[in-house]
Amino acid sequence: MTMPEISREAVRQKRQWLKGFFKHRQHPIKLLNYTSKNIWLLLIPLGKYLIANKFDFQSWIRTNWLDILTIVCIFAFAVLRWIFIYYETESDGIVAHTGLFGMMTTKVYYSEITTMSCCQSYIQRLFNACTMYIETNAKAISDTEIKLVLREKSVDEIYEYVTEQCKNKPRMTVKPKKKYLLAFSFLFSSALSGMILFATFMFELYRLVGREIEEKLINRVNGELNKMNSDLLKFTSSIPKIILIIAALILGGWFVSFIANLMRHWSFKATRCGSQLIIESGIITRRRHVINRSKINYFDYQKSLLMKLFRICSVTIHCTGYGVRHREISVLIPITTLSEVRSSLKILEPDIPHTVIEIKTGAKDIPRFMFMPVVWGFIPPIAGAVLKFLLPMWRDEVDILMVLAMIPFAWKLIVSIVASFNTSVGFKNGYCTLRYCHFYKFHKIIMPKENISKTVVSQTWFQKVSHTCNLKIYTNSEKVRFHRLKNLPLEKTLDLCLREGLQTFF
Repeated sequence: MTMPEISREAVRQKRQWLKGFFKHRQHPIKLLNYTSKNIWLLLIPLGKYLIANKFDFQSWIRTNWLDILTIVCIFAFAVLRWIFIYYETESDGIVAHTGLFGMMTTKVYYSEITTMSCCQSYIQRLFNACTMYIETNAKAISDTEIKLVLREKSVDEIYEYVTEQCKNKPRMTVKPKKKYLLAFSFLFSSALSGMILFATFMFELYRLVGREIEEKLINRVNGELNKMNSDLLKFTSSIPKIILIIAALILGGWFVSFIANLMRHWSFKATRCGSQLIIESGIITRRRHVINRSKINYFDYQKSLLMKLFRICSVTIHCTGYGVRHREISVLIPITTLSEVRSSLKILEPDIPHTVIEIKTGAKDIPRFMFMPVVWGFIPPIAGAVLKFLLPMWRDEVDILMVLAMIPFAWKLIVSIVASFNTSVGFKNGYCTLRYCHFYKFHKIIMPKENISKTVVSQTWFQKVSHTCNLKIYTNSEKVRFHRLKNLPLEKTLDLCLREGLQTFF
């Protein structure tokens, strides 16, 4: 081999090595994740100083050399983390190497994957990047098994590995109507989550742009609010300011949550292909989940009281890794009518059996279901009386707040009465069916009996008198999770647990 040929071969090998090096590393955008939490606090003041000194770099470096050195160290540390975190794909699984000083190798076999999730934000789409999560039922690892920010092409390759068994198999797809997605976002939004989301956004804004710019933005918003129509101000002048503030916070928080849910679940589509479910959704952040059907712990039919009146429901699933991240809902069917939900589930999960009821509560149990809501309902009047005694100048405001506070307690009382007719348990063909109410939401759980880890039967003092009990059924999951059924007949419940061979604690 001649010298030019040797040189070309060396160059070719070097190029292949570099190609392999970058192929198995995370996307370079990950460097921003490593540095953004700290570097922006220094870059913005440095940029302001440089502009103020008319780009006199020598003076800028002499004055701010310590901050510049800190930025260089932060970025160098981020580069080291990026270099030492990489992955490899094998024929039977994916191997992730993580850690900087102490290397840790995690191998996840394709057959053991419960959920593979791909989340791609708008910023990531600009750089052809995507965040990938891979999780299993391994109890030894409490957090995410594998989390990597990869190139979109690399994620697609891993996706092909994970879904290889779906090749050349029919795909059955359920795509809910837009009006159902609107209804789902409307019913599953909360003021609290919206306020938390807005507070998080303001904190990130402050961290990125600094306090001065944030204050200018707030002042501009306040200026626009002061320009509101005088008639509206006259209308609201008779209402106590504290009530307006609370109402504005609740409505604003709910609206933010509604918009976030709508964007998160728009374009929702669920597809069954072989032994896997593929769920896609999202506008700004696109999400794609690959779920192993055999790893699903249980199905949850959820209804609120209003949903029961309109005969609609939502179906969620519990599977390790799905719906566990921030503000996610493990939805399978966002919302639909009771007649349509049966046909949709036959498409997505044809093996779900018919439900059965063996033990249930009824009209005679209404007083027991009403007891605690009635007790808790005394809290607002008592608290109101105390506040009026301590703050007599605010009597009118306290009266209004007390009336508003009574609304959720009164609603809970109505829900508890309905729950007395919707609490039951039954077993059939290796499956368990549970019906119960948790807070304001009604649940119907269908799970394989093999996924029940233990059952606990307990009694309060009042239940000992009436020979009733509470039944807790714990399920296999990445977190401690149980379903609680109240006021069931004691002897029938114990006999049922004994008959089914369940590990029962009493």
